[in-house]
Amino acid sequence: MRSTAGGTNGVAAATGQGYDPAKPGLKVRAFETGKKTFYMMLYLWAVLGLLNIHKTVVLKQQHIDYAWQGLAIINALILVKVMLVADDLNLGTRFRHKSLIYHTLYASFWFSVILVCFHIIEGGVLALVHGRPLSDSLSDFGAGNLRGVLAIGAIVFVVLIPFFLFREIARVVGEDELWGLVFRRGNRKFKLVVQE
Repeated sequence: MRSTAGGTNGVAAATGQGYDPAKPGLKVRAFETGKKTFYMMLYLWAVLGLLNIHKTVVLKQQHIDYAWQGLAIINALILVKVMLVADDLNLGTRFRHKSLIYHTLYASFWFSVILVCFHIIEGGVLALVHGRPLSDSLSDFGAGNLRGVLAIGAIVFVVLIPFFLFREIARVVGEDELWGLVFRRGNRKFKLVVQE
C-alpha cells in the first residue's frame, strides 16, 4: 500500500484516522489486559476462596455439609469479567482527580454494589436452570434478608479497598515502579517526585 502524506497508510487516511505511534499495538494491549485480568482474578479468587472456607466452617458447626470450594475460581473469573466491563465504562472514576482515598472509596462502593447485584442475579439464574424456586437462591445469599445482603456488601466493599488503592497508586506512581518497590526493593532507595 502506498504511503500518504504525514506517514499514515492509505487505510488510515481514507478513514480519517491518523497513525498514533504512542498508542500501543494490539499485542501489547492484549498482553496488558491479560495481565490485568490475571491479577484481578487471583485477588478475587483468594478472597472468594477464604469466604467459602469461612462459610464451610460456620455451616459445619451447624452440621450442614457445604463444599463449594471449586466455584470460587469460576466466580472469580465471572466477577473479573463484570469488573472489566464496568471498568471500561469508567464506573467509579468520578473522583479520580481528587485524593486517592476518595477515588478508592468511591470505586470500592460502586464495584461492591455491582458485584453483589450480579451475584444475586447469578444465583437467580442458577436456581431457574436447576428448576428451583427463585426464593431458594435468595435465601442462599446473605441469609435471605436485607441485613445479610448489606453485610455481604460491606465485606465486599472492605475487600475491594486495598485492590483499588493499590491500583490507583500504580496508576499515579507507575506500575513498574510500584512492583519494583513491592518485590525488588533490596537496598535501593525510592524518591517520590510530585509533578503538577
